[in-house]
Amino acid sequence: MIVCPILLGGLWSLNEHYLWMSFRGLSVEAADSALERRFWDVFPSQSLRFWPLFAWKAEDIETFLERMLPVLVDIRMTGVGIFSVAIRPLSPRVIVEWRDAIWCISGEGRMWNTGDRSLWIPGLEIPQKPLWRIASLSESDKDGFPSSGGVFPSLVSIDFIEDFLSAFGGEAWFEDVREVSLERRAGADLFRLRLVRGQQEFVILIQRDKYGGKDLSATLEQVLETLFREGGSHLIDATYKNKIVVKDYVRP
Repeated sequence: MIVCPILLGGLWSLNEHYLWMSFRGLSVEAADSALERRFWDVFPSQSLRFWPLFAWKAEDIETFLERMLPVLVDIRMTGVGIFSVAIRPLSPRVIVEWRDAIWCISGEGRMWNTGDRSLWIPGLEIPQKPLWRIASLSESDKDGFPSSGGVFPSLVSIDFIEDFLSAFGGEAWFEDVREVSLERRAGADLFRLRLVRGQQEFVILIQRDKYGGKDLSATLEQVLETLFREGGSHLIDATYKNKIVVKDYVRP
């Protein structure tokens, strides 16, 4: 731990006289000029004359920027004294309600408070719906989660959400889904969808280990189209393997 700073110090002294370790090239690829400026704000200017210093601090720079902004940062040395920096926005996938706030979870497994304007960057498209309520997230250790702003590893995996969306997210009827709650019933995951179209409201129950993906989606579409024409609000229970139960639903 001591040798490295001493070695860097010695090389720095030599370089002060000969400038033989100055930067030879640095390219920054960012989705927006504002992101590039954020990089230059934390760039150690001393390293322009001594590139090993930048190589030494590259990981810290990546970590800092990824903690402060919803981005992925990749710094690579492509040659002796030549570096490339790539900064790209995260891929927002879902919005969830937690701690009386709306959070975004990205496909890369990062989460941040959508109400924190300091985390907004150009081109970052946050989903507007549906809003997810996840029981396991609500039960997470709130005291163990950082209270300050920033971007953090997600407290929940969204792999199961990705599976659900691949089965139902592209369907026309899913456009009217406002909220999805993920609960537990008899030890299994239960999706509770709230769908609103005009004056009609529907609650749809789908058991994670029982839905048949596209087959169930097509059946639900047929049921919903019939109910849309008939009017009224309904509870649609699709937690059975071979049938869908429809009941009248009294809106709270």
